[in-house]
Amino acid sequence: MPDALVFAAQIRKLEAFRHGQAESTALDEFDAETEQLILRTFREGTHLLEAYGLAIMGEAENIVNIPQQAQEDAAQDLPRMAIEQRRQVLEACLAELTMVAAQPKPKISSRAPAKKAKKATKTKLRAVKKMAAKKKRTARGIAKKPTTAAKKKRAKRR
Repeated sequence: MPDALVFAAQIRKLEAFRHGQAESTALDEFDAETEQLILRTFREGTHLLEAYGLAIMGEAENIVNIPQQAQEDAAQDLPRMAIEQRRQVLEACLAELTMVAAQPKPKISSRAPAKKAKKATKTKLRAVKKMAAKKKRTARGIAKKPTTAAKKKRAKRR
């Protein structure tokens, strides 16, 4: 979950750029830092890295399903729109991290092999009991007749 905290901090930093006029060098440093964070967290080839790159240019509406504002002219305020898209991509990263953290992890317990061993022991125990009962019946002369061809062949071999 530490990565989620880092993404939340990046969103807070971006809010400062949104409310005031940002220097282009400070915003460029922020972008480089954020791209490295996305790479480190989600590895190469993630759609989020591509979306962030498009958000820098203000063209990420289609890749992240960002709704376009109906009343606002997109070309009118491109820098503000690019910062808003960056924020939405960062929120998508944060949501993906929390979704991954919320998924139940498969339980690896030390009891699982014991259950298999216990089941195998029960199966062996049943087989031994059946053999013992069969020997008793055979000794008394009350052996059951084999019902299938395979059982008949086994009976002949004995």
